[in-house]
Amino acid sequence: MRKKKNKKTQRKETFPHFRHYLKGRHPALIVGEQADEEEREEYRFRKVMHSDHDGKHLNEKVFPNPNPKDKEPMYIGKRVRHDLKKFFSGRLPWLLPKKRKPKGNKKK
Repeated sequence: MRKKKNKKTQRKETFPHFRHYLKGRHPALIVGEQADEEEREEYRFRKVMHSDHDGKHLNEKVFPNPNPKDKEPMYIGKRVRHDLKKFFSGRLPWLLPKKRKPKGNKKK
């Protein structure tokens, strides 16, 4: 008798999205995936914080804050980091607001 293979339909992940980073105890903006030297799956991510500086580096301001429970503006660090997928929890329902074009600089 043949064994039935268990085929799961996997949905491809869309990037960017937010997940909770378990090591840092803060949310992270997931920007991609990669595999390390030992072929382990990793996420590429950027830190999320309330501070406008990360050391001496300026962070990008996100307004309005994607987290509806938080009234303060969100800042995202510019440096892309990576860590194993097991250190991230499930996906958060927040959406990154679209960048608006500045008004004014119209040429006639």
